[in-house]
Amino acid sequence: MGRSDRDLADAPAGTLLERPELLGESPAWRDVCEALPRVAASGLAVLVQGETGTGKELVARAVHALSPRARANFVAHNCGATPDSLIESELFGHARGAFTGAIADRPGLFDAADRGTLFLDEIGDASPLLQMKLLRVLQEGEARRVGETRLRRLDVRIVSATHQPLGEALERGAFRSDLLYRLNAVRIELPPLRERGRDVLVLARSFLATSAAAVGAEPPEIEDALAERLLAYPWPGNVRELANACAYAVRVAGARGEVRREHWPDDARLGLARGAEPRGGLHAETRALEERRLREALERTRWNKSAAARALGLSRQGLLKKLRRYGLGAADSAAVALDGVGGAP
Repeated sequence: MGRSDRDLADAPAGTLLERPELLGESPAWRDVCEALPRVAASGLAVLVQGETGTGKELVARAVHALSPRARANFVAHNCGATPDSLIESELFGHARGAFTGAIADRPGLFDAADRGTLFLDEIGDASPLLQMKLLRVLQEGEARRVGETRLRRLDVRIVSATHQPLGEALERGAFRSDLLYRLNAVRIELPPLRERGRDVLVLARSFLATSAAAVGAEPPEIEDALAERLLAYPWPGNVRELANACAYAVRVAGARGEVRREHWPDDARLGLARGAEPRGGLHAETRALEERRLREALERTRWNKSAAARALGLSRQGLLKKLRRYGLGAADSAAVALDGVGGAP
């Protein structure tokens, strides 16, 4: 992460949003970053959705650092990492003697995040027991430590994240709808890197500069042939994959002055070779076809978005999302649903 939570809390909003991992110029990413101060100030529970590596925890930290709770702690917890037998103690703490091995009072995650933010990562992996305990504390706003009878009031903001569509988990009965409604007061959807256009190069230059500075070198350029391939590659690991590849190119492959294809990690380089040329590959062709169909529909309907959506068999929200992806027109922002607008996914 680079800097501590306290550094993040102290950083001005403009500086915070200029962190390398949060850089970007695409309309979809600008929508997210421009909404963060409003989301942070709202005080509502936030659900961050996005593929692995899109920066969900960074966005959660930004929500905390831009909020009135910034001076208190940001506490992160992976919801799939705690066995059910320890969930209550992990969340709420325990009193000395509460069970065998409890030799002292121990605070829980809610204690550590008091007046701050508790980040529940991969909430979609939460067990039924963890979901029940979270729902109860969010409903009541109070809880008791294991081994105690006294209820304690809790003042914690919840920001959760998931890489899987929770709507599908609801249909399977794997996730509680009542808990989702508590967590989903505000939803932020992070676009995958493959849908952010030239943000790939903006991010790559920033990551390369950071890695070069670490070894006392000048920021390298990206050769044109590699830049085109980076734009065509689908980036299954998203921003995290790009950051790792840039660090490899400079620190392991020894790129100086210019980064070329031979400096790229073998797995990513092979992926580029398989992934088709920028103007001839299936991924690029599909995007070009979709963009052309969108333009044609908008021109036929004289840019009436509702009519274009009907002609394409899309919802209006689905059309707006695609317009943002391709930078077509002044698409209404749908990246963030405030106060429950947009509802559950």
